[in-house]
Amino acid sequence: MAQILVLDDESEICEEIVYYLEQQGHQAMQAYSIGTFNTSYDQQKPDIVIIDRMLPDGDGLDVVRRLRTSGQRCGVVMFTAKDGSQDRIEGYQCGADHYLTKPVRMQELGAVVQTLAWRLQAVAPWLLNRSTYLLRTPAKDRVQLTAAETAFLVCLLEAQGKPVTRHEVVLALDKNPSSYDSRNLDVFFMRLKQKITQSSEAPFPIKTVHGVGYCIPTGMALSDI
Repeated sequence: MAQILVLDDESEICEEIVYYLEQQGHQAMQAYSIGTFNTSYDQQKPDIVIIDRMLPDGDGLDVVRRLRTSGQRCGVVMFTAKDGSQDRIEGYQCGADHYLTKPVRMQELGAVVQTLAWRLQAVAPWLLNRSTYLLRTPAKDRVQLTAAETAFLVCLLEAQGKPVTRHEVVLALDKNPSSYDSRNLDVFFMRLKQKITQSSEAPFPIKTVHGVGYCIPTGMALSDI
């Protein structure tokens, strides 16, 4: 499932696309102008945007260009009534992932969106809010953590991919290593893993390092919100 924002000034087409995407299991929103699109984007930070090229208040390419210039990594699908190769080249040069021509073929759009959603989920980070003890998965599921679980993840996050020893983890949990039963740490870790995997289909972002402790694997991003 992806969060999608559709920008098209033709309300009937826009509503049809939103309805179709929702039937496919996505969360879809609509905008009829660049101004309303910008406001909705800033508030929602969608995974994928679908943008018409010709708009009453500007060029859709300029919208895509601004997104990419500001570092936004959302998936971008562009619509146009023009079918010239130069238009497509301009779209891709601005940062569009896919370029589709009108009239909209819903099944093709659905396939494009699904492919983008899979790709984006594969590279999306896990996000941790230290102050609210909230973990957000790549699929944007929210996992409410305890203070101890948050401290554990912060310990691994600050190690920047390097293994963290069990001794260091116990200290991060504000326990005394000399009196703390290591079996309790195993139970703690398994309960945290179970909590997270029950809330997300994404791979669990922590692995055990035999004889050492724990780490966040290379390529598995965990960042602060």
